[in-house]
Order: sequence, then C-alpha cells, then structure tokens
Amino acid sequence: MIRRRAVLALVPLAVVGGCTKPDRAGMAPAPGPSSTGPNTTDIAWLQLLIAMNERLLPVLDLVPPRSGDPAVQLFASVTRRARAAELDSLRGLAAGVTLPSDNPHLQHEMPGMPTAAQTAALTGATGKKFDREFAAVVIAHLDQTSRLCTGEQNAGADPAFRSLAEAIARSVGEERARASALDARAASPAANTP
Repeated sequence: MIRRRAVLALVPLAVVGGCTKPDRAGMAPAPGPSSTGPNTTDIAWLQLLIAMNERLLPVLDLVPPRSGDPAVQLFASVTRRARAAELDSLRGLAAGVTLPSDNPHLQHEMPGMPTAAQTAALTGATGKKFDREFAAVVIAHLDQTSRLCTGEQNAGADPAFRSLAEAIARSVGEERARASALDARAASPAANTP
C-alpha cells in the first residue's frame, strides 16, 4: 500500500520531470490549490527535493581538494549552505505530514540527481576537468529543481509548500547564472586553473 501511494504521489509531478512517465491517458488532473492540506503534488515535490539535495551534498563536498579555482570553491561552499538550509526547510514541512519511513526517490536515477557514475567520475577528476563535470552536475540539479518548483507552484495545494517552492525557485535561478559562468570559465583556455 505504501508503494502504491508513493507511485500515485508521482503522477502530477511526472509532467514536469518526475521519476516516471505514466500513460497520460490514465492520469487524473492534479487538484488545484485548496486549504485541505498537502495534495499528492505537494508530497511528491517534497520527497523529490529532499532526495535531490541529499544526493547533491556529497558532490559539493568533493570540490575543495579537486578544484584549483577559488571561484568554484566559493560557489560550492555557498551552494552547500543553501542546499543544507533548503533541506532543513523541506524536512520541517515533512515533519508535519505522514510520509513513508524511507524516501523512495533516494533509490531513483532521475534528472537533477547525480548518478553513482557521475560521482565516481568527479572523484577521479581534478582541475578544469573536475570543474566542467562539476558544473554540468550542478546545472542539471538546478534546472530540474526549477522545473519541480514550477510544477509545485502550479499544482500544489498547501500554501506553505507553494511558498517554499517559490523561495527555492528564486534562489536556484540566481545560482544557475553563477553555475553557467563557472562552466564557461572552466571551458576557457585563459582561466588560471590547473
């Protein structure tokens, strides 16, 4: 029964890039905003963002010994603090709802989640190679987070969830511009990184 609820919770977010793409003919429309508490979109969004951030934190921790670029190191440090604060806020919302004891999305490979292969490649890289691969992983994470936050704002029901999604979307938009600049910097032969 818990597994069935987890799958049903994904249906509204599947349209904006969730874990699965169910048959659209069998999809029910997502409920609109209401005051009855979190809907399935709210719950799926919450679980997905928790899983995505938990997967990204170890990647951010790889930066200090592998990147020789102070700008990349600063970005990783600031981004790590932002994601940790975001996780605290998401977990605060999670404390107020009934969720499965294990987040099913932690086991998924989906857009925005660093894969084991990507993490292994980053672990073995240094210098510009690391910086380019790191930027690609972070950009994918930020892009997917933005899509999921848009989906939550459009189809979520709980005002607290929608408000947090709006705040996260703003933060992610600013980080995305900085990540793109770091990617361009790492691609440039003039950059002074090893």
